[in-house]
Amino acid sequence: MVHFSILSTTTGILAAVSVVSATPVLSNPSDQPRAFIVPFVNKHAADRRSMNHDSSELINGGLRRVQERNEPAALKKRLGLETVQVKRTAAALEPYDINILRKARMKKRQVYGNINIGTPAQSITIDFDMGSRDLIVPTAECTNCTGPFFDPSQSTSHATTSQPFQTYLPHGEPATGVTSTETVAIGSLSVSNQSLVLVTQLEAEFAFDPFSGVLGLAFPTITETGATPWFMNLASQGLLESNIFSLYLPVTPQGSEGSELCVGCLDGAKFTGQPEYFPLTPGDSTQKRWDIAAQGLTYNGNLVSTQPMTVTINSGVGGATLPPSQASAIYANVPGAQLAANGWEWTFPCANVGQLQVGIMFSSSTVFNLNPTHLVLNNGSDICTGTIRSSRRDDGKAEVGDALMSIWYSIFDYGNMRIGFAQAV
Repeated sequence: MVHFSILSTTTGILAAVSVVSATPVLSNPSDQPRAFIVPFVNKHAADRRSMNHDSSELINGGLRRVQERNEPAALKKRLGLETVQVKRTAAALEPYDINILRKARMKKRQVYGNINIGTPAQSITIDFDMGSRDLIVPTAECTNCTGPFFDPSQSTSHATTSQPFQTYLPHGEPATGVTSTETVAIGSLSVSNQSLVLVTQLEAEFAFDPFSGVLGLAFPTITETGATPWFMNLASQGLLESNIFSLYLPVTPQGSEGSELCVGCLDGAKFTGQPEYFPLTPGDSTQKRWDIAAQGLTYNGNLVSTQPMTVTINSGVGGATLPPSQASAIYANVPGAQLAANGWEWTFPCANVGQLQVGIMFSSSTVFNLNPTHLVLNNGSDICTGTIRSSRRDDGKAEVGDALMSIWYSIFDYGNMRIGFAQAV
């Protein structure tokens, strides 16, 4: 970590690969495991390695999410949503570190990052998305969906409302289906009567790829079904060792292999030093997403902006989206940078920039550098495109994801309403 002095006021993946994971070995047969590691592959890193990678869909998807976030009243009116109060229970004084347990009580086995739905369990490949709200899975009758599919007729625990439902996937794809309840589990962490959306139709130009469904990790206040999300149900029912989840999104020579979601735990083997925590904003029952306050941006170690922002931490974002003035403050330091005609991204001669060295300061003097390999797109020409983009609204709202989380182990503490970061190994 780098510390920087400031005088301004602070404002109050998936792919079909086999990986190794761990699950607790119980000291007593009656014990119930209260934490579980889910291995998966960082989709953004895999996309960037693809020869057919096209950033335009990600750009448009990011802008749609920003627009949706900025217009919650209109969205609720259109979808007929009701506000749901956040349920909370007391968390452990310190987050549970599964690495301590692993040394004495863990054994390894191969898993594929799937979740289990129904009785008997059906394995469904899921995108764990922090910006999404609900659990959305396809059925075999779904037009233009990609499997594996969930078959409700084969589950004894399935209950449908037969209520028609229209929703949007993380990148804005319209989907139609019905709401239901089911038993949903990751390993031994199971929730009965979990609300979910069974998709029966998806727009022809889109598909769930490379995953077949989405499990939202955002807060209950923005769920379209009006139900409590799966992780919050685990927390409110006291099923977790600690009411947290943590993400490890490493950058390795293989790209995205080794990524990990730790449910109910953090993994001390995946970071060095002590995590630094920042309170959520607003930090109460109206919380929508994993938002924290930020007070500055740096470029090449120099402070370039002290305008306060509210930053959404979202694993579904590859780079970062900033208000226009903050994005401009960064690119003003990049030789030859020009705002593109679309009004939200910047281009510059690749020869003028080795790497973009950008850092963000939350509500402390610590500078959290973004991963420079995630901030420049080179499609084979002499002109590069930056992945730090403008939201086109100077409203003080920003969003950052993989560029931050790929080098900082990220801890999402629901019990204490805060986010922690530590240097990833």
